[in-house]
Amino acid sequence: MFCAQCGASNDAAAKFCHKCGVPLAQVAAPPVADQRVRGAAVPAAAEPPVATGTHPGLATILSVFIPGLGQFFNGDMKKGAVMLVLAAILFAPTLGVGWFAVVIWSAVDAYRVATGTAKRW
Repeated sequence: MFCAQCGASNDAAAKFCHKCGVPLAQVAAPPVADQRVRGAAVPAAAEPPVATGTHPGLATILSVFIPGLGQFFNGDMKKGAVMLVLAAILFAPTLGVGWFAVVIWSAVDAYRVATGTAKRW
């Protein structure tokens, strides 16, 4: 059931919205299928926005050795490619400082995506 006030998805048995607290009436899901609209139904074939079944420690270690590898492990191909290319581009002009910054970003992000606290791109 979706909240008419904020569009948050709630359990069918909920009497109040878990996000904004407004009493829920018998409101059907919005008929909009566009993912950019708040509260739109997610198609069944879409991948979950967070990684499932991945090990956070392994994702972090992989990202420390090669920036973006932990993102590939988590199934986040676009973000992994961006981090890998960015680390390669920034290595020489910044004498390794830019590469090190991307390594830290990559490791922290790989851990957060693997634990489910951050979303994939």
